[in-house]
Amino acid sequence: MSYIYKKCTLLLVLAVASICYCGCNVINPAEEIPTYVHVDSFEFEGNQLQDIQAIWVYYNNNPIGAFDLPATVPIITSGTGELQITPAIMVNGRNERPSVYPFFKPHISTLEEHPGETITILPKTRYYDSVKIKVISEFEAGSTKFSKWDGTTSLYVVTADSLRYEGTGTGAVYLNSANDFSIDSSSNAFAIPDGIAFIELTYKSSIPFVLGMGSNLKNLYSSGPQYLAGVNPANDKWHKFYLNLTAFISNGSYNGDDYNMYLKTMLETGQENGRLLIDNIKLVTF
Repeated sequence: MSYIYKKCTLLLVLAVASICYCGCNVINPAEEIPTYVHVDSFEFEGNQLQDIQAIWVYYNNNPIGAFDLPATVPIITSGTGELQITPAIMVNGRNERPSVYPFFKPHISTLEEHPGETITILPKTRYYDSVKIKVISEFEAGSTKFSKWDGTTSLYVVTADSLRYEGTGTGAVYLNSANDFSIDSSSNAFAIPDGIAFIELTYKSSIPFVLGMGSNLKNLYSSGPQYLAGVNPANDKWHKFYLNLTAFISNGSYNGDDYNMYLKTMLETGQENGRLLIDNIKLVTF
């Protein structure tokens, strides 16, 4: 190969490389530097236990994404914009991406552009004013407002300071042998309006338990318990659980004039005894 040919070939390669380099600069301009928003937790106004585990973030009504808490969220800002942080919860206790809870208001604030800086925000939420809450049982005045449906034992009220969540009483089920179990039903049936409906409750338990619903039609028919969600033991502290009833009440097979809630407890395999503490069982709707 001649010297001239080699030199021409080298010049051609350098020219192509130069064009590619310039083209890359045009296609990939300098990246914008985001402003970082840090959120440790969501405060719920009203001093009620809630379990907000994640957030959905929007900037100027554009979705940024969903983030587990605590979170540091990168946002490409432009001047001053609107930041919306929406609280999310675990629905039916499933280990999936937490879902926006439709009854909680989003936190809306103004976000100024500070590229490369981290801004810490302490968001707050509360129920929408249009939310309706019906108490199923708060275990006050010595009443569970539940009755035994089946099992070797049933739900009753405990009043010791070491056991109560709040108020004068808390519901409890004690299982003391491998064959023990309980199924309790809310004593009074309650109507559920069409649309979104949840049951909220607080619990502290060393045993698994199951939550279900039953529908009643004109005092002539009851579906009995249809179990919707199981709850794993969590005896370290009080927890919140959100049971979604929306699909159940919209299912034509379970349409009713009113409904009962069911609570079933059992021991895990190899477990000889255990206890469920439960409180503040409420129906939440619009």
